[in-house]
Amino acid sequence: MSSMSRRSIFIQRVTQLLEKYRGEGTVYLFSVDFAEFKLINYIYGFAQGDELLQDVVDFVQGLPECIYCERAASDQFIFLVTTKTPWSDDEIIAFYNEWSEAFLRKYRDDYPACKLKFWCGIYQLENGDVVSAIENANLARIKARQIKATTAVLFKNSLMEDLVRERQRERDIMCAVKEGKFFFYLQPQVDLQSGEIIGAEALARGIGENGEVLSPDSFVSILENNHGIVDLDLLILELVCQNMRQRLDCGKPVVRTSVNLSRQHIWNNNAAKILDGIVKKYQIPHELIMFELTESILITEFSSAKLLGDNLRELGYATSIDDFGSGYAGIDVWRRLSFDELKLDKKFMDDDPERKKRDEIIARGLIWIANKMDTTVICEGVESAEQCRDLRDMNCRYAQGYFFSKPVPPDEFYENYTNLKG
Repeated sequence: MSSMSRRSIFIQRVTQLLEKYRGEGTVYLFSVDFAEFKLINYIYGFAQGDELLQDVVDFVQGLPECIYCERAASDQFIFLVTTKTPWSDDEIIAFYNEWSEAFLRKYRDDYPACKLKFWCGIYQLENGDVVSAIENANLARIKARQIKATTAVLFKNSLMEDLVRERQRERDIMCAVKEGKFFFYLQPQVDLQSGEIIGAEALARGIGENGEVLSPDSFVSILENNHGIVDLDLLILELVCQNMRQRLDCGKPVVRTSVNLSRQHIWNNNAAKILDGIVKKYQIPHELIMFELTESILITEFSSAKLLGDNLRELGYATSIDDFGSGYAGIDVWRRLSFDELKLDKKFMDDDPERKKRDEIIARGLIWIANKMDTTVICEGVESAEQCRDLRDMNCRYAQGYFFSKPVPPDEFYENYTNLKG
């Protein structure tokens, strides 16, 4: 059954129930989905994922207050709860917390590799407008996901006002990409044995309304949700190549620069050719550009990510796996994927005594494997001389982080590079 047909049937059924319970109590509409359902499918398989979805329906339908439950789409559920007297906000939240924790407690041990968690939005139905009720509950659920709420979010009119402001900000960010109102900073990558700067990572920055520098936290998620992140990646690559071409034409030094690629590139079979076309446009030697794919892409879309990586390497570019250790890709990456560089996630630089010893054992093992496979390892997030010493003791030769330099404009980066003679 199509999602449209399912939605129509649901609206019809809910409308009938509202007529039945009209005047007999208060009805609340819950919109719920899992936080990381793609990860559940990836690790445990689609069959077990479908079984978990059915478990949710069975569990919710067993609640005395529930009068109807429907799987709306994918891992999203919509269900109705009725009470003889209206609940306060605290009572609604308490009801959600009780049933959700009971479900998660029952099934959590069956999925130890994942952190089972719901996002939930709730709307009190005040009339027969079921379509608006669903939209309002969904809006509250989306808000719960955005703020990573630890409990359900109740719909308030202020959410609609927030949505209007967010949509305006999204439009502003999308226009800024089209108008090229972005630039890049460079952060050095350093050889821990010689102290030499051996490369840099290009990091996108935006320009705010008042001319202030905007960090990725303020625009990346917006661009990802609106499919504008690919345009930003291509813009940053073009700016990097422009800067390199200008320096090369003036006989100035350049270092190999890593450029980040979002997951949305893997949906385009011509992505590698498009990226290569920009580099060729400026006649930049391929060895001066490295492309970074984040580890999270490998978790849910391994085959497509592998194809993009292989295509780039066939064109003569080095590839890097960014944020390695932040997710669950694990050893399978080594078996199935060819890449040139591994960037250890900054979590391995945790100074907490309880975690440091365990992290060091894991990091040492990863570095040993990488060295055996002739893969370069760079550790991110280095902030102290002690961490540098620890990395050298683990045979990790390269590092990146604020201990050496924060991300800076290209001119400042190369001025430092020249003054330090590399």
